[in-house]
Amino acid sequence: MVFNGISSVLSFLTIIPTKSYDITIIAQNMYLFPLIGLIIGLAIGILSFFLFSIFEGFLLGFIITAVIMGITGLHHSDALADLADGLMVKGSFEFKHKVMSDPRIGTAGTVVLIFYIIGMIILVTSIDDKSKLISVIIIGEVLSRYSMVLQCYLGKSAWKGMNSLFIKEMKNKKKFLVSNLILLISLIIFGYNFYYIIACLITMLSSSIILLLIANRSFGGISGDTIGATNEISRFLIYLIHINF
Repeated sequence: MVFNGISSVLSFLTIIPTKSYDITIIAQNMYLFPLIGLIIGLAIGILSFFLFSIFEGFLLGFIITAVIMGITGLHHSDALADLADGLMVKGSFEFKHKVMSDPRIGTAGTVVLIFYIIGMIILVTSIDDKSKLISVIIIGEVLSRYSMVLQCYLGKSAWKGMNSLFIKEMKNKKKFLVSNLILLISLIIFGYNFYYIIACLITMLSSSIILLLIANRSFGGISGDTIGATNEISRFLIYLIHINF
C-alpha cells in the first residue's frame, strides 16, 4: 500500500512513468511529497557529483538546471507562469481563473519564467563546492515539495478542481505530522550547515505563507497553480540564500 502511494506520487511529480497513477491515491499520499523530493534530490545530487568533475561555470549550471526542470516535466514551472499571469490580470476571481487555465502563457508568465530559469542557472553556477552543491540540491528539492504540503494544510481552495482533493486530504493532522518528520530527518542528514538549514526553513515558511495570503486576496484561495508555483519559488529562494553561507 505504501509502495503504491510512493509510486503514484513519484509519477505525479516527475516524468518517471509508473503503473500506478490514480489522482485520488496521489492526493491521499501528498504527505509523502518531501520523501519524493528527497529521492529526486539524491538522484540529481549523484548526477551532479559526476558532472562537477567534467563541466564548470555556466555550462554546469545550465545542465543541472535543465535536469532539475526536465525531471519534473516543467509541470510546476508552468504553474509559476500561470500564477504570474493570474496576478497581473485585473478582474473577477472567475476571470482570473479563466486566464490561469488558458494553455497559452501570457507576457507576465513568459517574463517570470525566463527570469526564473536564468536566475537558477546563475545560482547553481555560483556553488563552487561539490559537497555543498549536492546538499543544496537535496535540501532544495525536499523543502520545495514540503512547501506544497504546508500550503494545502493551511489553505483553502480557490475553486473546484484537482487542488480541492489535495487540500482536503492534507487537513489530516497525522499525515501532516509524518510529512514534518520526513522533512526533519532529511534536513538533519543532508544539511551541510546548521544556520543555512534554519535560514532555509524560515525562508520556505515565509514564502509559502506570503503566497498563500496573496492568493487568498487575489483569487479567494489557493489553486493548483499557486501550489505548484510555491514549489518553484521556494526552491529558487533556497538556492539564493546559500550565497550567505
